[in-house]
Amino acid sequence: MDFSLSQRDSARGTPDAILAGVAGVAVASLGPLASMAPRGLPVWAVLIALVGLAGLARRGALGRLQRAMPGTALVLAFLALASLSILWSPSPRAGLTVVEIAYIGLGALAGGAWLSSLPGVEARRLIGLFLIGVFAGVLLFAVEAALDFPLHRWWNHVPAGVEIAETNVPKRTAVLLCLLVWPAAMALDRAGRRGLAVALPAVFAAACLLLTSRSAMLGIVTGGAVFALAVWSPRLVRGVLAAVLAVAFTFVLPLVLLFDRVLNLDGADWLFRSAQHRVEIWGMAANRALETPFFGQGIDASRALEPEGAVSRFGTLTDSLLPLHPHNAFLQVWLELGAFGAALALAAALLLLFGTGRMERRLQPFALALFASALAMASTAYGIWQAWWMGGMLAAGLMLRLAARTPAGGE
Repeated sequence: MDFSLSQRDSARGTPDAILAGVAGVAVASLGPLASMAPRGLPVWAVLIALVGLAGLARRGALGRLQRAMPGTALVLAFLALASLSILWSPSPRAGLTVVEIAYIGLGALAGGAWLSSLPGVEARRLIGLFLIGVFAGVLLFAVEAALDFPLHRWWNHVPAGVEIAETNVPKRTAVLLCLLVWPAAMALDRAGRRGLAVALPAVFAAACLLLTSRSAMLGIVTGGAVFALAVWSPRLVRGVLAAVLAVAFTFVLPLVLLFDRVLNLDGADWLFRSAQHRVEIWGMAANRALETPFFGQGIDASRALEPEGAVSRFGTLTDSLLPLHPHNAFLQVWLELGAFGAALALAAALLLLFGTGRMERRLQPFALALFASALAMASTAYGIWQAWWMGGMLAAGLMLRLAARTPAGGE
């Protein structure tokens, strides 16, 4: 990637220095934030949106926002549908969920446009800070795991007698670091450290074997397999991932009903208990989705659906049918926003996927690995609208954009 001499000059002046300082703190904090306070990522997303808008305004480059118009139009259409569905959603926080989706979308639009406008020297500075933060975060998490998470216990007020490794606290960190290792690996590759770039996700994959987060294990293994195949043929991998998306969004309801009603996988002894429970949850969610196939039950309805006499073999259902969400992004979109929401989400996902084809071929395997890792984890765990999870995917995508913007080697 070539940059003109004018692009290599850093912006000057007090406002630009302040902006550069805030941006540096933001990217450097990602690793520690993921390691210690994943729920702080929504604040990070708002900050990066503001930094992006301010940076574009300082450079007189707000017009760059128009370059993302197809994606912006899809997101706005999705937000319009989600906003309308507040009228019939049973969730008392449906409006807040729409606001959270909106500022994540703004972060993607403004942050992405701003990073694309950075001069090479500034991109290199920021990606260096990001790498320092990621390595610090991974090291901190490794030490924490070895010592039974003393800082996590202190930060989250977890009593000494509680087995914290089985809670969501370290699992959130594991899945977030699973995302962040891919832009970090791309940055190392851009710096001419191909060996380290390949070793980083491999080492993290080995570390995942010591953790209890099966979602993180699935994500890093899926990403690694996709990376290896994409080195050989990124075009083929992109086609396969597009087919997976199309099948998942189109046939998720009959597929999960097949698993639940026909194959009875919720009672299969060869599956671990949490997987059996997932199948039961999916079946219940699919049944409700079929009641409102076009516009869904309303945004964020997953957390507020009444059981209506449903019985679970994994515990007593109280005031909610599902444990906050269906643990499957495709199913959650269908349940809450119906076929129209699924069509818009599929279009947006495909636009993002095929956008990787515009990157340098050498960089495409890293981008496809990140996409596949996020796709695998979103299919099995966490609510797709959870702000910290959306913030994590946003952060990983923006750091991937920043790594791609950084001049290669000694350029």
